[in-house]
Amino acid sequence: MSPVLSQTRFRQFLRLIAATCLALPLLTACGSGTGGGSSATMNLGVTDGPVDSASAVVVSFTGVELQPSGGGQSVTVNFGTPKTIDLLQQQNGNEAALLTGASVPAGNYDWIRLMVNVAADGTAANSYIEINGAQYPLIIPSGAETGLKLVQGFTMTANQVANFTIDFMLQQSITAPPGQTSGGVQDYVLRPALRLIDNVQAGTVSGTVALSTLQSNSACLSGYSGSGPLPNAHVYIFSGSVTPSSSLTPVVEPQITLTSAGSYSYSQPFLLAGGYTLAVACTSTSNTGTISVAFLPAAGMTATVTADQTATVNF
Repeated sequence: MSPVLSQTRFRQFLRLIAATCLALPLLTACGSGTGGGSSATMNLGVTDGPVDSASAVVVSFTGVELQPSGGGQSVTVNFGTPKTIDLLQQQNGNEAALLTGASVPAGNYDWIRLMVNVAADGTAANSYIEINGAQYPLIIPSGAETGLKLVQGFTMTANQVANFTIDFMLQQSITAPPGQTSGGVQDYVLRPALRLIDNVQAGTVSGTVALSTLQSNSACLSGYSGSGPLPNAHVYIFSGSVTPSSSLTPVVEPQITLTSAGSYSYSQPFLLAGGYTLAVACTSTSNTGTISVAFLPAAGMTATVTADQTATVNF
């Protein structure tokens, strides 16, 4: 018999490979060979920042999809059962695992997508936001087609383990559009602002906020009960050396919390190494519904974050 397959047998061979790929165990990924047959191991977690007034933001994930650079078939990891995660529990250095020891083709990738089970109207199954004890469905526009997609390039190095974290910046992601309801109930829309962090390149910034700093603007302590995080004051962290402004979008907004030692403190892990500007941001709402932000200090304070190190900035 000739060692060269006929076209018919070659097509049968490809179909056999495809069928075998579908039958592989949970964390074996099928897709294009971006690394010439070599593979890498991926660990992927999710973390989050706070959301004012919400006590839970639960999302049910069904899988993860990676798109190799240059096109070609995507790499998909489907979960045997959905992973339902309360994102608000993943703060202050906590993260929940989506992938642990997943084998994927080595190479460069253009984007990553967190898959969710979304109905035609955009409602995400088994996902909700909880406010004042009441649960409201989460609407993810185009979620059935794109899921929670993050367009950011990254590399999986052959025969190496890569640890990534996706940061859900929920304060910037969830809105309650006025007049948008379902069955008379307010809709909450999740259009996620996501960051993909290579943990090897990430550090932490933390510090304290003096009571005198908070007392310098009445909005900072407004509505505060004396325990837990301050409702109207956060630390805004901007990328680069900038003058803090409400027209700029912060990278993250860690909470300020009164510790058991009696000091007001904050901490933000999973920041990519580089330069940042920080300011205490105190928000107030006028009778007309206009939100104003006061930055303390007005010029901000700078910090340089180094991988696997903690930078300290006190206000």
